[in-house]
Amino acid sequence: MSYGSIEDNSSPPNRRSDTLILLNRAKNNIKGWYFYSFSSEPFVVSAVSTYIPLLLEQFARINGVTVGDHSVKCTPDDDKCVLGLFNNRIFVDTSSFALYTFSMSVFIQTIVVITVSGLVDVWKTVKFKSRVLVGFGLLGSTSVVLISQLSLEQYYSLALLYIIANTCYGVVNVVGNSLLPVFVSDLVQYGPDNQESNTESLTTAISGKGASIGYSGALLVQIFSMWLVKRSKSQDNIQIAVLFVGIWWICWQSPMTWLLQDVRPTLLPASDRITPGTGSQAPTSFKPRMLKYGWLSLFESLKHARLLRDMVIFLVGWFIVSDSLTTINSAAILFARTELKMSTLSLILISILTMISAIMGAFFIPNYISRKFNLSPQRTLIYIICWSSLIPFYGTMGFLFKDFGLKHPVEMFIMAVWYGISVGGVAAVSRSLFSLIIPKGKESTFFSLFSVTDKGSSIVGPLLIGFITDKTHEIRYSFYLLFALLALSLPIFNSIRLDRAKVSATELNRVEAEALDL
Repeated sequence: MSYGSIEDNSSPPNRRSDTLILLNRAKNNIKGWYFYSFSSEPFVVSAVSTYIPLLLEQFARINGVTVGDHSVKCTPDDDKCVLGLFNNRIFVDTSSFALYTFSMSVFIQTIVVITVSGLVDVWKTVKFKSRVLVGFGLLGSTSVVLISQLSLEQYYSLALLYIIANTCYGVVNVVGNSLLPVFVSDLVQYGPDNQESNTESLTTAISGKGASIGYSGALLVQIFSMWLVKRSKSQDNIQIAVLFVGIWWICWQSPMTWLLQDVRPTLLPASDRITPGTGSQAPTSFKPRMLKYGWLSLFESLKHARLLRDMVIFLVGWFIVSDSLTTINSAAILFARTELKMSTLSLILISILTMISAIMGAFFIPNYISRKFNLSPQRTLIYIICWSSLIPFYGTMGFLFKDFGLKHPVEMFIMAVWYGISVGGVAAVSRSLFSLIIPKGKESTFFSLFSVTDKGSSIVGPLLIGFITDKTHEIRYSFYLLFALLALSLPIFNSIRLDRAKVSATELNRVEAEALDL
């Protein structure tokens, strides 16, 4: 038996040495995966959730005109302003400009992510995936750095660079998550203390640690950003915070270039290697037809989903909830800036409170509250949605009361904690519920559909809120829509029947097994 350059008569000590080398590679891959989370998470938590919305609205307002007279430049004293686009052929509210940009970025991100994820699945190797991870990370982080260097008149460039950065993050996120099962499998195979039965618990532990490391990185970035903004001349320089996010992303992804590597190829027995004709051989050259693989895989998932009634019900409900919660964040940041006139430092502090609350919600809701009250994942998710719906409902109270219903900045800090608990709880419980209604052995296929639904849903919400704001020039009206969407999702999730879902999943596996035997 040969081990690459090692002869067939390898002694037991050499064999142990080879295993140790493989184990060290597997451990390095896990370390590299932690750096992926630590480097990129601050972009979505800090830049996407806080800084970019503020910059888009700020650039739009500076280059905008008044609503009543499009020949009069907008000033800081004007409450409502519009921005002329495409040589002033259309005018959009300055808040809507940010929302439309979000929607477009998610649309392009979804297309690119589906295409690239299929290409990555074809190539399979960690080496290729790491190149994609670092390459798109470098492009995305460079775009973030360039955003920090724009002048206030370059609002088109701001929108374009944000779309590029967000698209790159989407690819980094999907490719990074796809590496985790591979790394855990290697660790189980070569780790002396790990057993096959521990794969699930080990995956959960590493995933949880990676999420904690990512949030810790984001928290550090937010705290240091507050210091940078406070030290700036105007104490309102958002671009300096964006610059720090971009530099952080570039620097902390660098260790992945030498930590991530294929564990098996050089030392595995020849009989264990990929051989031609097995269907799992990595290609040696790029072919344009490989770009179709991701779409074919998606269509295959959709074909399976049609056979699973409760799966479809879940995905419809998840589309609504994910879209609503994501849009609440964007709408709330813009509302706090335009209606409550909150400072950049206050909004960064709100983001930090939201992050800490999300960590608490993700930990305490599934581990303590659900267990204490003996709640199933389905009932827990429904109660969290009810909790979440109180945020937009409270916002609508501002139409009825003079001093109640998001009329004062202090209310935003309370809502930040409320919202963070909601987001953290939903993120933890939704995946648990979804895993109960999908067929065993097809987790990868259906979780890819879950991911596409999650990311793709963010196209609709910002688009609708932008349209409402354009027509009314009052972003508070968006709370009516967000409350209605969350309320609509409740009967959808309530109609899921876990017993029926399990039967359907078993039946699908049986039908496919019979088809393979024919």
